[in-house]
Formats: sequence, structure tokens, C-alpha cells
Amino acid sequence: MDIDRVFSDMTVLEKAQLLCGASSFSLREFKELGIPRLNFLDGGTGINFEQLFPDRYQDLLDEYTPEEADHVITRFYKQDLLTDKEKELRERIADRLSKIKGNITAAPGCYPPGILLGATWNPDTVYKTGLALGMEALCYRVGVLLGTPNVNVLREPRCGRLFEGYSEDPKLNSVLAPEICRGVEETGVASNTKHFVCNNLEINRVGIDETVSMRALREIYFPGFKACSKVTRTFMSAYPSINGTSSSESRFLLTEVLRDDWGFEGTVVTDWGACTGKTSDAINAGCQIYMPGPWDHTEIMEAIQNGSLSTEKLDEAAYSVLKLIDERASLEMPSDLTNDRYIETGDRAAYEAAKEGICLLMNKEDALPIKQGSKVSIFGDNRGELQDFGGGSAQVFTDRTTSMPETLKTYLGSGNISYNDIDAFYEGAYAVVTETILSREGQDREDLNMTRETRDILGSLGKARSMGAKGRIILILNIPGPVTLDGAEDIIDGLICVFYPGMMGGLALADILTGRVNPSGALPVTFPARYEDTPAFLSYPDSFKCTYGEGIFVGYRGYQIRKIKPLFCFGYGLSYTSFDIRDIKASVNNGRVDIKACIANTGDMGGKAVIQVYSHKLSSMVRRPESELRTFAKVYIEAGCEQQVDLSFDVTDLMYYSEDHGKFLLEDGKYELRAGLSSEDIARTCVIDIGECSPELRFGPDTSCLEISRAPLVLEALKQDLEDAGQSFQPFITCLRYTPQDKIAVHFPECRSYKRFMDACAKHRRD
Repeated sequence: MDIDRVFSDMTVLEKAQLLCGASSFSLREFKELGIPRLNFLDGGTGINFEQLFPDRYQDLLDEYTPEEADHVITRFYKQDLLTDKEKELRERIADRLSKIKGNITAAPGCYPPGILLGATWNPDTVYKTGLALGMEALCYRVGVLLGTPNVNVLREPRCGRLFEGYSEDPKLNSVLAPEICRGVEETGVASNTKHFVCNNLEINRVGIDETVSMRALREIYFPGFKACSKVTRTFMSAYPSINGTSSSESRFLLTEVLRDDWGFEGTVVTDWGACTGKTSDAINAGCQIYMPGPWDHTEIMEAIQNGSLSTEKLDEAAYSVLKLIDERASLEMPSDLTNDRYIETGDRAAYEAAKEGICLLMNKEDALPIKQGSKVSIFGDNRGELQDFGGGSAQVFTDRTTSMPETLKTYLGSGNISYNDIDAFYEGAYAVVTETILSREGQDREDLNMTRETRDILGSLGKARSMGAKGRIILILNIPGPVTLDGAEDIIDGLICVFYPGMMGGLALADILTGRVNPSGALPVTFPARYEDTPAFLSYPDSFKCTYGEGIFVGYRGYQIRKIKPLFCFGYGLSYTSFDIRDIKASVNNGRVDIKACIANTGDMGGKAVIQVYSHKLSSMVRRPESELRTFAKVYIEAGCEQQVDLSFDVTDLMYYSEDHGKFLLEDGKYELRAGLSSEDIARTCVIDIGECSPELRFGPDTSCLEISRAPLVLEALKQDLEDAGQSFQPFITCLRYTPQDKIAVHFPECRSYKRFMDACAKHRRD
């Protein structure tokens, strides 16, 4: 399409219509102009039939009852659960699907969500998941794959969509989330980074107004989005208002930050129904596509007529959308993509992600792995079958799932697997209990408790053990985010967190349980001992107002500064082997901090370790977290071997955001680098020295009297200069009593000419 020619031929009305969704998941087709339909769809875990079918096959669905339509959508690959009439609808839809999918007859893949991808700490694994998601989107003729990624920080563990995000830490977010974008974009499909910004709760999500400090926005909530902005083709605005302004109508967010500061040149689409004000106001702010359709364009035309929206601003938005349509609306799946390759690519990506992300959290007396020939009794109504996905936009209906119990039967022999068999537990069999919690968008979890069923089962097993049972208890956490164990940690022998592991989760879990795979996942989010310990606990809203009262102290930052011990800390994850970080050295070169660390595998099994490096500012002038993740690496080391790991990060990462100056500032002085296998398990430290600070932080006439009072050499120099000049030191003493934050120049305007004072300021360091 010659977009410049097409654009010049478009009327103002057509440009307005171009921005407005035509259906729930598509933009309007203009046949006479040669503009094709652009299809959107969730998402980040695979193809969502609940969105796809009504958007493309509503004419078929209309011939059936809503219940029949829903059954076909949710049970498309469970035909034995359908009535004859429902099977008829299914066949009609399948026939239409075949016209776009060609020789791809396999069901869509179900991939792990962000929280499990975050637990991999492996950028390459996340990238390959993006490639598989993009491949599937091509098969369904989806030009924009929504929620790839959802990069909202995991702030509040009760959040209904917590499982979609990657981490509570902005650095881990910033490294991993862009890799989904990179993988999807490489296939030709447009990735979509959402929800910008602070979509950290589901309660009252449409209309809630969140008060968030600028420092928290800049240091915690923006970095992941900024990193994705360098790769992704589209952004999605969020539901909440931030500091009084709707995210979809925020010029600060969508123009000043996203475009002016970060240089994003792509297209911004609203979340579905997020634009609750005037469409023209959102266009002026920097939003360009309005969903879902049919979206009324008349208000845009009225704004053009009354002058509240300029034709130049409309043209800017329409041209961006036309360019996106030209690039992504007419994509074809690769001609050499066979059904077998489609399955193989998806299965491999999903398996690698689950294998890398599943976390071993407890392993008392080496209870795991389960040895060959062991007997296993699986407890619970779900009989050990995993919930592979969360509800809402992230749900995927497929027949490509794997079963942990069935795989264990293959590995251990079917005769060694039983269900809810307390007698087997008395005889020494492993008791495997799966705690499954379903979470979904639109509502938050009520609490962080485990289900009553799981607590009852663990209670019965604990009682049996007290009466002489010899079995070992393994608890599997099939959950959207943190849970509290409420004493269960004293009963169980092994604990594995699989989050929502996707379609290959059953296989990956069985491989880890039996030692075919050495677990290497590490938690991307802190597990509290009690919900009341969480940093945002007192900030949970009961209205349409929410204050992010914990500021920058999100996740492990909040636990550490309050000296609260969590159940499991950020970055924590066990292995079937052991690792030792034996050395760390660091140097500052050309604006980079270069680190060399030596890590050894001191066990008898090869495995992967996640080495994490945190920084701690010694003697900071502002309140800062006790430690902040700066860089990390996941490395494989053979048993008995050691490896040097080279890491680095930019010196600017050590900056903090100053609300007084409206910018990031760098303090000089010493920073301790802490290398460990989690945020709490610090094995080695070293110190780097930053010689230069930001000009705004240099000691001098603009430094407060309070700070001067805490710098003995500078204070003594000031006294001597005042004595030589015949001036009284009393104004300084009075200032400390009543207005200690006053700048020194307020009380001594001539201080710039004080030689001793200025020389001492130039030499002063905040150590």
C-alpha cells in the first residue's frame, strides 16, 4: 500500500473512523481505499478463543443460544462434552478456521504467563516464547498480539492479574519483558506492551484514581515500559487514572514520557473501554486507537468542528494507525510452516519456559527428587492435574496439555501411582498435594490463604505422620502469586511452585520431581509470611481512590527497610545441587560497572544458578532501598566445576530520582555491591567508588545548613572564613534550630567568595 497516496485521498471523516474500533478486536476495512482490516487479539499466553470466535464468527454464534456458544468456545477440544447441536456449531467454526490456518490443524498452544517467565531469569527463554507466540498469531491472521508483555510491576500480591506480570523488581522487568516483544516482532506480528501504567490492582480498575509519587513512577513503575518502548510496535494505555488524570488522556504519560523522553515512535491503543472521557482529549494526549468497537467517531468530528481537536493532531494519529495497518494487517504465515513444526516449536518453547521457571522452595533432607521405584499417592480432587492458565484475557483452550500424574506413571510405573491413598502414605509413599488457585482479571483475590481443601489434606497427612506414617509430603503450588503457608512449612518435606505453567507444565513438573531436570527457577516476587507484612498492605483501597503509600519500597525493598523476614525472599530458588560464589571484583570503566565473579558447583549434579548482584549506597543523602538489583546471570555449571561470570551495568543505574530537581541524580561516594543467590543470601561483597556526582548534588552555596553541619571539615572551613571576614556564626546556629533545610547562601550570600569553604566543599565526599 502506498500509504502517502492513500492518506492524501482520505477525508477527515475517514481518518476519524480509522482510529475507531470496528468490532471488539479489529479496525475498520476501507475497501475503496485499499485499507485492509487489522486484527487484534490476546495474547501473552496464546490464542484466546473467547475473543476470537465472537469477533469473527458472530454470525454463526447468533444462531445458537449464548450457553451453546459458550460451551463450544470453552470446550472446543473436549467434543465429548458437547451436545449434537453444539458439535454442529463447532464443525462450522472449524471449517472457517481451516480457511485461514491452512494445513495447521493443531490446537493453539498455551504458554506460561509473565510471572513464570520472570521466574526463569533467562532472557533467551522469554525471547523464544515470544517467537512461538508470534508464529501462532500469524496462523490466526492476528496483526497485533495484545499483552506481549504485561509489564506492570507485581506490587500487590492479591491482584487478580498478578500472574500476567513479570516481577516486583524494575531491573528484572526491564531485562526480561522486552524479550517477549523482540520474539513477537521478529515474526512480523506487532507486540503490544500493556498497561501503561500502574495497572497493579483489579478492584475498581475502571475509574480508580491512583496517587503515585513521581519518584516511584520513575524508579519502579516506568523502567520496564521504557525498556519495551525500544522494541515494541504498540503500547496500550491503562484503566486507572494517575494523580488525577486518566491514563488514556494523560499527555504527561503518552507524549511527554513515552514519546518525548523515551523516543517511542509506534502506536498507542486504549485498553478495552479505558477511554471514558472524550476521544478527542485522548487524541490530544497521544492516544491513537480506541477499542473496543464499534467506537463512535462522531465526537471526534465535533471536536474538529469546534476547534478542540486540530486537523494536524488528527492527521498525526491517523497516519500512525495507517502505517501500522500497512505493516501488520496483511501478514501471511510462513509457507514452510508445517503442522508438525508448529507443534514442535510451541511445545519446545512452552516446555523450556516451564522447566526454567518452576521453583523448588523447600527440600528437607533431600526429599526430592523422587527415586525410581518409589510409590506416590496424589491427593486432592484435581488428582494432580494442573491449572495451566489464569482467567480472563490470558485463558487458552487447547488439547495440547500435559499431565503430571500420567507422566509419573510412565516414569515410575502405573502400579506405583495411587490417588488419595492414606494407607500408601503410612507405608512410606510420597504424598503429592497440589494447591490450585484460579485467579482472573476483573477481581482481586480475597486473601493469600491456601484453599480449605489443601489445608485439610495437609492436616490429615500431618496427623497420619504423628501416628507413625513414614511417607514424605510434597506440596505443589499451582498458583497465580504468593500464598501464605500458615504453618504448613513445618509439615511438608518438599515445596515446588509452578505458578501457572502452561501446556507443558505437567511434563516439566514430572521431570523435576523425578530428577530428570534439575530445578533452576528463582522467585521474581517475594512470598510473605503474613499478608499484613506486604509493603502495600495498608494502601489497599476500598473506594475509587488509592494511594501508593509505600512509594519506592515495593517488594523486597519494603521488607528489607522494615526488617521484616518474608517466607521466601525475592530471587530465591533451590537446586538439587549446591553453589558457592567464591569471589567478586568490580571496576568502573567508561560509565560502566564491570564485575567479575567466580561461582562453583559444589554438589554432585550439574545445574543452573542465578547469580544476582545488588547495590547498596553507603551514606546516602536520601532514603534509598537497602539493596537494589543491578545485574544478574543464569549460568550452567557441571558438578565439581567453577566458572567466571562477567556482568556489568551502567553507572546511571545507580541514580535516584529527585522530586526537588525533577530529574535523576547520581551521588558520589562508595557503593557496596552484593553478590548472592537471592536478595537475602549474599555471599560476597565489594565496594566501588563513584568520584563524580551530579552538579545539583555538589557541596556548595546551595547545600542546606543541615548537610553542612554533618560535614565537619566543611563546617570548620566556613567558621574560619566567617571569622576572617568578621562575620557572626550565629545565623548558622539559628538556622539549624528553626530552618535547617535553608541553603547556606540564604544566610551567607557572600559564601561563594569564601576560599576555605569552597575548597572544602570541592573536596567533600558523601562517604
